[in-house]
Amino acid sequence: MGNWLNKEPPPPMVLVPPLFDFPPLAARTRMLESSYNLLFGKLALKCLFDDYFEEARRFSARIMLKPIDDPHVDLIATVSGPLDHKPEEKIVGNALFRWQSDVDDPHTFMDLFVSNSDPVLQMRSCVYYPKLGFGAFGIFPALMKKRISAEDYGVMGLRYGSESLSIGATLMPFACMDLNAYQ
Repeated sequence: MGNWLNKEPPPPMVLVPPLFDFPPLAARTRMLESSYNLLFGKLALKCLFDDYFEEARRFSARIMLKPIDDPHVDLIATVSGPLDHKPEEKIVGNALFRWQSDVDDPHTFMDLFVSNSDPVLQMRSCVYYPKLGFGAFGIFPALMKKRISAEDYGVMGLRYGSESLSIGATLMPFACMDLNAYQ
């Protein structure tokens, strides 16, 4: 049963939180992209250049805040701008507040995005059922300076994906009745 009188203390240990939280940031929004962009590597190339390529004489910083008590919520803030600050060039700041119902499923989420570059407040939501292969998403800009294209009024979509087939449709209900289908 053990020796209760001569009990050794446990060895000292240091607890360090993980530096990187998987899945990567690019995988968290793949349900909002068309299957064409996913299958032919366009999303991977976009993420490669967005994450690792910076223009000369510019800086970029990104920080992700995630509470230890509630892993369902996180905040990602980015700041970028010129190294030599000139009055005509602005420093761009973005913030993305995200809630996902299941920590292991990055495809079911709701987030709010705000930016000062082109003042915008945008809400996105996505629901995905992996057992059935069905997903639905919506992107709704709440505040926007100019609404030029039909996507500026909001986009809703449905997707189905399996090992052999990926189809989907997007609808822009607030601009005009426009239906786009992709395979």
